[in-house]
Amino acid sequence: MGKTLRLLIGIPFCFTLLVAWFAWSAFHAAPPLAAENLRGEGLSISVAIEQLIVADPSFRSLLRFTTPGIAYFALIDRQGIVRFHTNQGLIGQPYPNYDQTAFLEGLFEQRERLATGEEVYFLRTGVHTAHDEYLLVLALHTYRADQVIRRAKTGVTVVFALTVALWGVTLLLFALLRREERHRKEMSRREELARLGEMGALMAHEIRNPLAGIKGFAQLVETSSNLEQAHRHAEKIVIQSLRMEALVNDLLAFARDDRGEPEMSDLPALIQDCAILLRPEAATQNVAIEVAVPAELKAQVAVDRIIQLLLNLMKNAIQAMPNGGLLTVSLRVKGGIAELTVRDNGIGIQPEHLHHIFEPFWTSKAQGTGLGLALCSKVAEEHGGHLTVESTVGIGTEIVVKLPVQ
Repeated sequence: MGKTLRLLIGIPFCFTLLVAWFAWSAFHAAPPLAAENLRGEGLSISVAIEQLIVADPSFRSLLRFTTPGIAYFALIDRQGIVRFHTNQGLIGQPYPNYDQTAFLEGLFEQRERLATGEEVYFLRTGVHTAHDEYLLVLALHTYRADQVIRRAKTGVTVVFALTVALWGVTLLLFALLRREERHRKEMSRREELARLGEMGALMAHEIRNPLAGIKGFAQLVETSSNLEQAHRHAEKIVIQSLRMEALVNDLLAFARDDRGEPEMSDLPALIQDCAILLRPEAATQNVAIEVAVPAELKAQVAVDRIIQLLLNLMKNAIQAMPNGGLLTVSLRVKGGIAELTVRDNGIGIQPEHLHHIFEPFWTSKAQGTGLGLALCSKVAEEHGGHLTVESTVGIGTEIVVKLPVQ
């Protein structure tokens, strides 16, 4: 969930930076681009006017010369007299604020605001013919060139609006995800409380009987008339205490969140050790244990958790054969997966019980916590594996643990 929230914030943040940089670059480049467009248009028009003058020194051809971008243009001789103007009423008049040094300045450009309030691009340059020289004063409309700037401003506005909308949606999703996360945690807490309540009820039920037995046998020890009778009652107390200890150990193992530190271990050696540990218990029920494993198979596992898994599976198999039988434990590798098989020829599992056996606290036994197989399934999942089970009543049960190995 934390990774999702980081992505939810990180992606829009990176997108915002990218779009902001792009919009700023476009906006920053718009004024120089507009000025360059006006300069290019002005120089092109000045060249065209010069060619017309060279071809027709009488200026008659200039009367027909016009383009949409021209506000006005004029030709001024060295005496400051207007020789041509798009407003023909000004022809022959002195040009206002004339300065003869303008002939020496070369190209001059700036923006000016006319009396009408319109802002124009003002260009002044020399025009040369074979017999004379004139100063060309050219004023161009700027609205077409400034369209670049307007588009850039519009683009920035649109980008800003989209960015605000994006962050609005992002914050809304963030709030929804946070609410969902709080809801999930609350549901998890309620489920945990319900589970603790169920666990507490189960513990109370399971512990009550051993405690009652311990209390009863302790009272008998207290009133025993001889040492031998007290000794028999004390043995009963020890048995009931061991039953309570096993219950608490199963519960702690299942509730444990610490998966242990994985280390490279030899699985066949762990299986052999567990078989040796359980053979005395199996012998008391006339159960033989056969182990068929490779000489060596290394795997990255949490040793304590795998031993818990092996002991639980093998003990369950032994308990499933009250009249004796054969417990077979085998191990093989198939496609990078270690398949551990625990097979017995005991009483089997009822078909209607098969889909319940891995549920915590579910058991079909008169005594038991129902945590053994649930713990096995949890350990397998901690190692990236899973359990499968096949069972036939009266024939036996086979449980296969699949674990990924290197």
